[in-house]
Amino acid sequence: MLSLFRRVLLCLLLLWLPFSWAAQPGWLQSTDNHHASVRLRADTSPPGETRVLLDVKLEEGWKTYWRSPGDGGVAPTIVWSEPVKSAQWFWPTPQRFDVAGITTQGYHNAVSIPLVLDDAFTEKIAGVLTLSTCKDVCLLTDLPFEITPENGNAAFAHDYAQAMGKVPLHNGLTDSLKAGYHSAELVVQATRSAGWQKPELFFDMPEDASFGKPKYRVEGETLWATVPVSDGWDGAGPDLRGRNLSLVIADNGIAQQSNITIAETPVMPEAGGDFVLWQVLLLALVGGFILNLMPCVLPVLGMKLGSVLLAEKQEQRVIRQQFLASFAGILVSFMALALLMTVLRLTNQAVGWGIQFQSAWFIGFMAVVMLVFSANLFGLFEFRLSSKATTRIATQGGNGISGHFWQGALATLLATPCSAPFLGTAVAVALGASLPTLWGIFLALGVGMSLPWLLIAMRPSLALRLPKPGRWMVWLRRILAVMMLGSALWLVSLLPVHFGSTVSTPVKENIVWQPLSEQAIQNALAQNKRVFIDVTADWCITCKINKLNVLSREDVQSVLQEPDVIALRGDWTLPSKEITAFLKQRGQVGVPFNQVYGPGIREGKALPTLLTRDAVLNVLNDAKGDKK
Repeated sequence: MLSLFRRVLLCLLLLWLPFSWAAQPGWLQSTDNHHASVRLRADTSPPGETRVLLDVKLEEGWKTYWRSPGDGGVAPTIVWSEPVKSAQWFWPTPQRFDVAGITTQGYHNAVSIPLVLDDAFTEKIAGVLTLSTCKDVCLLTDLPFEITPENGNAAFAHDYAQAMGKVPLHNGLTDSLKAGYHSAELVVQATRSAGWQKPELFFDMPEDASFGKPKYRVEGETLWATVPVSDGWDGAGPDLRGRNLSLVIADNGIAQQSNITIAETPVMPEAGGDFVLWQVLLLALVGGFILNLMPCVLPVLGMKLGSVLLAEKQEQRVIRQQFLASFAGILVSFMALALLMTVLRLTNQAVGWGIQFQSAWFIGFMAVVMLVFSANLFGLFEFRLSSKATTRIATQGGNGISGHFWQGALATLLATPCSAPFLGTAVAVALGASLPTLWGIFLALGVGMSLPWLLIAMRPSLALRLPKPGRWMVWLRRILAVMMLGSALWLVSLLPVHFGSTVSTPVKENIVWQPLSEQAIQNALAQNKRVFIDVTADWCITCKINKLNVLSREDVQSVLQEPDVIALRGDWTLPSKEITAFLKQRGQVGVPFNQVYGPGIREGKALPTLLTRDAVLNVLNDAKGDKK
């Protein structure tokens, strides 16, 4: 009797349909709810099943819900008419909405939800979609529909594949995952070798419990999420130990569906007891110090020392002021970089170390600055001030202090492409960590790089004890000029690619490099092949070192040319959304980046920043697996 009533009701609704909808072709919209439009399409291309795509478009500020809405809302449902008996829903990764202490999980703007029916249907199929939408108020709308499945529709296949691409996978994100419960708190512990950037957790709520907004904490490769649990009202939640927990864990565009058993609460490390963090800070301090010896920075430091050597009888007070000004220039520049990275993070823009070298304007400006300094050191011209300006500087007790400040800033700007492996780790952690940690690491980088400058500022006598002026100073000046000119020419060599020209590399490579893409990786794995990935940039010094010392070796090139090896290269010299997304999905913020996939390493294995022959060959060998 109930089944007959439902059929009669459905027929009445379908008869009423033409008079109650007002939407663009193919889209349905209720006269009672103009804030949402829906469209259903079907296709029978896969044998034995029917694929359905539910598209929902929402007005600004409105949202609908995930399979587990949370503390409010209702998940979309469909009551199908005969002959459809069941459908499997595939839910894209949701978002969290928190309003007045109420946590819900769902979608805003638009969402496409894939479904698979239990059989192949060639005739019209019908049903009623119940959709809950909320803004300041919530509306529950019944949307009758009927659709005729097509076969081989290319547009549908494309849209369906895109929608399935947003559905969480069952593995590939976490290396380990566990959960525990104690004192009305659920604690989830997840480890990921690539680290964490913007982790999010979404839970299927138990019938007798409500989960609040998670609080996240990242300790190196480990993510801790603490979730308050209640009974849905004001009481404490039930004991969840021993129960199954269904959750989606997501990070920067990658999502994973998992089911685990809740045990005792994992022990969280105490705040301030983070051994990894102090290691990274120490690494940043040492790495910043070593940057002074890099070919990009050494000419600037040499020019600074040269200014002391070429000026006779410098007073300690003047030397201290000059080097303190440069010290300040370095620190302020690193803080400016930290501010830039913070703004980019908060606005969801691409964040990477050395991204300013993707700008032709920046490279051109720095090249001009280096050429001017080089010409000055060669004696082609002298910086001269008017007598009035000279008198003013002298009476104010300075000696071109602002110029020394900008020398420190210049050294910082030139340091980024020379960040060797010992610095890359610290920067990677900084750009993926919390904002206070980011600022702390950048401060450590600045202090480390400015240590030589600060040392002379504290002990000016060190500069005064340099050899007395003589002919050797002329040769020193010429050496510094040549170093500065070399830096300028290197910067100029980066410009042609920005204008569509290429410069041949002196390193001979016999490897057939193919364009990098996620699809290329999956295609190679489907063919049981190994994949070697190289993400590089022309302005990356470490990339060139890897190419010269490792990738150009005959034995390495021989392996990379084997029939079962696919070599993929991504060029980050110019801005690329695809490569930026590729790096971010793997927790990377800069180049070089090398990774190997294969039958034996289907999840992929990242190589060290500074490559070695043994590391590359060993991982490629491990990637073979057991092919039988």
